[in-house]
Amino acid sequence: MAEVELQQIGTYTITGLLRESSTSNFYLGKNRKKTVLIQRTNVLFSNAEDKKAFLARTKQLKKLKDRAIVAILEANFDGDAGYLVLEQPGGKPLQQLLTPGVCLASDVVRRYISPIASALHYAHVSHVVHGNLHPGVILQTEREEMLLTGFALTPPGFTPSLDDEEAAIPYMAPEQLQGQPTAASDQYALAVMTYEWLCGRRPYEATDRTELLAQQQQGGFPKPSSLNQKITPAVEQVLLQALALEPEQRFPHTQALANAYLSALMGLPVKTPEIRSTPRPVVPTTPTIRRAEPLQPASLTVEPDRRIKSRAKQVPEDMLALARPAEDMPVEDKQQVDMLDTLLQHNAEEVLPVSDVPTNGSKVAAFSAEDLKRLDTLEAEDEEATPLRDSRLVSMVSEDLRQGGVLSRSLPGYEERPAQIEMATLVSRAINKNVPAIIEAATGTGKSLAYLVPVVRSGQVAIVSTANKALQEQLFYKDIPFVQKYIKYFEAALVKGVNNYICLDRVESERVGMQFFTKNRDFQRLYDMIQDPENGYSMTGDFETLGFQLASDVRGRVATDSDQCAWSKCSFFDECYVRQMRERAERAQVIVVNHTLLLLDAAIGGFLLPERDVIILDEAHHLEEEATRSFTITINPGQIQTLLAQRMLKDHSQLSLQDDAMRAAQLMWMRLEQVANPGFKGRVNLESPMEEGLTLASAISDLGDSLRRQRPKDLPEKEGQLYDKLLKRTQNLAENIRTVFAVADQQKFVYYVERMEGSVSRGFVLQASAAPLDVTSWLQERLFNKCNVISTSATLATIGPNPAKPDDKGPNFSYFRRRIGLDPVERPDVMENILPLTFDYESKALLYLPRHLPPPTFGAGADDYMVDIAREMYRLVKLSRGRAFLLFSSRRMLDRAYELMAPHLPYPLLKQGDMTRLELTRRFREEEGSVLFGLKSFWEGVDIAGDALSLVVIDKLPFDPPDDPVHEARVAQMKAANENWFGTYVLPQAVLRLKQGIGRLLRTREDRGVMAILDTRLHTKGYGRQVLNALPPARRSSSIRDVERFFAEEN
Repeated sequence: MAEVELQQIGTYTITGLLRESSTSNFYLGKNRKKTVLIQRTNVLFSNAEDKKAFLARTKQLKKLKDRAIVAILEANFDGDAGYLVLEQPGGKPLQQLLTPGVCLASDVVRRYISPIASALHYAHVSHVVHGNLHPGVILQTEREEMLLTGFALTPPGFTPSLDDEEAAIPYMAPEQLQGQPTAASDQYALAVMTYEWLCGRRPYEATDRTELLAQQQQGGFPKPSSLNQKITPAVEQVLLQALALEPEQRFPHTQALANAYLSALMGLPVKTPEIRSTPRPVVPTTPTIRRAEPLQPASLTVEPDRRIKSRAKQVPEDMLALARPAEDMPVEDKQQVDMLDTLLQHNAEEVLPVSDVPTNGSKVAAFSAEDLKRLDTLEAEDEEATPLRDSRLVSMVSEDLRQGGVLSRSLPGYEERPAQIEMATLVSRAINKNVPAIIEAATGTGKSLAYLVPVVRSGQVAIVSTANKALQEQLFYKDIPFVQKYIKYFEAALVKGVNNYICLDRVESERVGMQFFTKNRDFQRLYDMIQDPENGYSMTGDFETLGFQLASDVRGRVATDSDQCAWSKCSFFDECYVRQMRERAERAQVIVVNHTLLLLDAAIGGFLLPERDVIILDEAHHLEEEATRSFTITINPGQIQTLLAQRMLKDHSQLSLQDDAMRAAQLMWMRLEQVANPGFKGRVNLESPMEEGLTLASAISDLGDSLRRQRPKDLPEKEGQLYDKLLKRTQNLAENIRTVFAVADQQKFVYYVERMEGSVSRGFVLQASAAPLDVTSWLQERLFNKCNVISTSATLATIGPNPAKPDDKGPNFSYFRRRIGLDPVERPDVMENILPLTFDYESKALLYLPRHLPPPTFGAGADDYMVDIAREMYRLVKLSRGRAFLLFSSRRMLDRAYELMAPHLPYPLLKQGDMTRLELTRRFREEEGSVLFGLKSFWEGVDIAGDALSLVVIDKLPFDPPDDPVHEARVAQMKAANENWFGTYVLPQAVLRLKQGIGRLLRTREDRGVMAILDTRLHTKGYGRQVLNALPPARRSSSIRDVERFFAEEN
């Protein structure tokens, strides 16, 4: 690498000169720690018109954001010279990797054609022609993924040209040689490369523009099968069509070429017109000088190449080495420079002009009205081709899952699941048509495979979002490896919130401080793991993968904290586990997150997670609840105490302001104690502004102003980053306190105070919140309008009116759709399906619905009601010999039932609250005959298969508690609007929860048991029949003797 004369281009520091040419020089540059590739033109732009043309073209190229296209980050001028900034690509050009003259297998060539054809098609639909295709602009990464780069920068006739053309000429179509490139010209170039890979040579040997055009006019290139006898007639026919001299005789678009090639390989019929044995001569024409027609790029948002980022750790010394001459460089750096040098030699001249670029006599517009018309119809053609693609993906996915498919051939005892195939078919169609889908898939369907297989087969990038971290890990460590092994390998990434990862900087701080290092065994074990080089790439920093439980006090000291993270300014940035996690996500085809992270990403405009083609919402019934929770603003004492304890704040803000904030906080909590008296353990609404809270907001805001004024000018980079974060955190806290206590918008928020259970030493603590009443518009705008979303769960359909089908009285998705922003009337395009049950409930389950019990009672008589319910539960548990889940709607009812039953039951008893959910579940599985007393978290997400669970009892219909402020406020709004609040909101919600609860019983086809709902309102209320009709079709009985007979059959 040559020595560098330039020190700076734009905001980039030049670290190395890669290559010089007559038209451009190519450099390695660095901005902070990001290394980029910079092309700087040697041609000077002397007038505004030329500069406008250059920027317009590069702006068009910057909009290309596809996984298989190397991203252009920036274009600007360095004086009068233009420059282009690109992502630093990984891999090597195909022309370096392939041996000249060697014929490749047809299937190997398919791996080159498919991704490049897809990337070209995307560019063409975006109204961009590559104009410079040849093997030097196709990169192959270490994982054998194909990347496309080298788009030409200048239109034909631009004098002088900014591009080199020698490498691209042998691959040019006749019309491109004459200065009229179109999308069909890129298809022709791809076909020439395909011919070369299959046959070991190009159709025409000429490398000069005039000579090549003459050879094309004469025709007579060798048939592919004469050079490679392994080429089938079908493949040959596809290749000849793509090489037709007339653009209209080629395939409609590059994706159609790739599709036809794949069909030919698979032995499927390919319809191609007959190709003339002697090509019609091409008469050279003189290009017409005209103003370019305006182009309107399609609104496509595909991720800038996420597969080109190096997985290797970069250290500052490596970056400095790039400035040394090539002969002094390490071998691996030389190889990288050689690859980039080869890549950068080739930027040809034929491109499409961009919109509103003025032309004069020296500049030729290459985009005719006919070309515009052709490109404008590409999207329509793409839609017309959808049934073909739809059919092919559906067929492929169905074959994978059917008896006789790849899974049944690989797995002895594999059983085809019709419901799974039905779901996979709908997912495939939704992906192809780019429309949302909502699918209810009961337990046993195998819904993870039903959405993973179509995603993987489609090649699209998907974010799969689950309800919690436990489900994330099950998907990532169980389901995804299965698909990778038996269907197709693909990159996958597990992404969690940053506090789930070890912070190396904090670990080092603790080690140096000797607070834990010398006296804590857990810390020593953790530190040894981090330092062990054998862990290498397998060490992800995720606490859940350590193999041992880290004590909470140690974890709190070493977990990543976004407020204390200096990110790129940190000395451990290159080894940072969070950075590595994000890079894995950038490379992945499937990114597994939870709903909280997905919603946070949506809230900040999609900058947290990689760009995606489709989102799969698993356990989608949680979406509204999770969105409400995620966007609730909560203020608690710990937030204020933590802020005021920050050393940086103490050192750089006025002491008097710190004292003011502390006093204001004390007064505010004293006032809240009065609002929620010491005996209160629920919630109380705030109906008017609270002066003490607003005073605190002002005091915190003053602290922020003090921090801003007293910011030291000579802070090191890391400390400066942390200082700015502290300032932002202070300002945000002040604004949040103001929002909660101003009580300013009761039409959109509900404001309340609640007493929460704290640590053992602190008892209960107060916190104040502002929760959104309606998240539908937000979800619609930030989630569903931004990306295609496929929602699935075992419980999405419920009772309630269906405005799209008023006569339909059965379970439907209207409630779910209204609550998340996909109103059935406004979005008729959404695909829906309630899949059939996979378990035989009629023979395997009994639904017990007693009539003799009292209805739920509150206030006076409540204790008698609880005694009756506990007595009935006792009878049922004795009949089932334990093996029971007793699910309650309130803590009070659980505690009373446990108190009454525990002395008389001879089975292991487990009570929620006595130990963690994980420990309760483990012990229930291991201790024979266990009886678990559970609340909301055990109504779903717990999978107990086999004889360990044979009875599920639900005390009453799971309506929201009347003191829940969000529920209460939403109902009040609906009442004020004269809406059917009970039938369209309260009841459908309760039915979904009820379905989740009784769904704990049957988890496999062999399971059997009794479901019991001890709420007699199912018999006495008008809505009872509706509720029962929404439940699985188990045998139903009101007689305890039927329960006794059912369990007797086990013996």
